[in-house]
Amino acid sequence: MSQADTSLHAYRLLTQNLTDRQKEVLDRLRYFPDVPNMELAVNMGWSVNRITGRVGELRKLGLVLDAGKRPCKITGGMSHCWKAKYPVLPPAREEKIAEANSQQLL
Repeated sequence: MSQADTSLHAYRLLTQNLTDRQKEVLDRLRYFPDVPNMELAVNMGWSVNRITGRVGELRKLGLVLDAGKRPCKITGGMSHCWKAKYPVLPPAREEKIAEANSQQLL
């Protein structure tokens, strides 16, 4: 098994029991780290309460980490920021993950 295959397998194991909403939030945080809940909510077109719940669940699972505080671009107030524990993979590996996920749906 190659390193890319091992990473793909590990990613599948980490996300196999997540809800679709949790996966959406986690994937967004993988691409856009260090973002507070309100900015994430606006970016995704969701309510902040919907984001806060999913981030909390992902933090309990150890998939999302605290990235410190900074002023929120939406509210102007100081906010906790979040990042995915496993950031975005190189493009070739991301394509393999997408391909594997689509094959699992068939």
